[in-house]
Parts: sequence; C-alpha cells; structure tokens
Amino acid sequence: MEANVNTQESQQQPLLENAPILKEPKTPTQKVIRKTFKNTANLSNLLPTGSVLSFQILSPVVTHQGQCKTHTSQTMTACLLAICGISCFLLSFTDSFRDERGKVRYGVASLNGLWVIDGSVKLSAEEAAKFRLKLIDFFHACASILWSSL
Repeated sequence: MEANVNTQESQQQPLLENAPILKEPKTPTQKVIRKTFKNTANLSNLLPTGSVLSFQILSPVVTHQGQCKTHTSQTMTACLLAICGISCFLLSFTDSFRDERGKVRYGVASLNGLWVIDGSVKLSAEEAAKFRLKLIDFFHACASILWSSL
C-alpha cells in the first residue's frame, strides 16, 4: 500500500522544474555564423534547388547515363526537362508567413494577394496585398529557369 502511495506522489511531481532558462550571450563569432546560415537559407529559398536536384537524380535513369541515342530516351529527357522547368517556374510564386499562433503557413502569390494552400487561415486584405504578384516576380521566375538550366 505504501509503495502505491509513493508511486502516485512521484507521478504528480513534475520531472523538470519551471526554473527560468538562462541563455548565455552569444559571442561575435556565433552571431556572424548564425547570420551567415540565415542568409544562406534565404538564398536557397530563391534558387531552384529542388527542381535541379530532381533533374540530377532522375536524368541518369532517363538518359541511360547520358547516352540519349534512342528517340525514346530523347523524348523522356525533354519531358523531364520540361517538368522540372515548369515546376521551377511555378514554385517561384510560392511564399510563406507566420499566422497569429506563430505557425508557418504556405501559399501561392496571385494578382489579388496570397492564396493560402490549406485554406485554414484567412489573411486580411492588407496582409494579402503584401504578397501580390509584381513584374519582378515574373523576372525572378524566368531567371530561376535560366539558372537551373546552367
């Protein structure tokens, strides 16, 4: 009976206390490294890395290790290149934002603003207008296709 009471008491006590977590100040080197990684992550969002990676993985299979001698492999390579180019172009119009709970939501930019993919969050007209398509977005999309073809 006593062991049963001790077990109940131990289950009711928290494993970790609610003590404040003390963070040590970051050194200048740590700040520079963090900023470098953050900027690199932002740059990778602008580059067509996913489409290029897909092409690099699938092209040896489709092209028979770069030997496009048959009409079938040439056609399949052209289709793969077209699919990767179209996905690279379309993915240039995606964006993300944080909702009121801090959760990252993804959407597609349109002429009216951002269209949230899962539809669970509605943006105000002012917030959606920040994500409205502009001429520079089409330039970036075309440049990403050129970049991925290099």
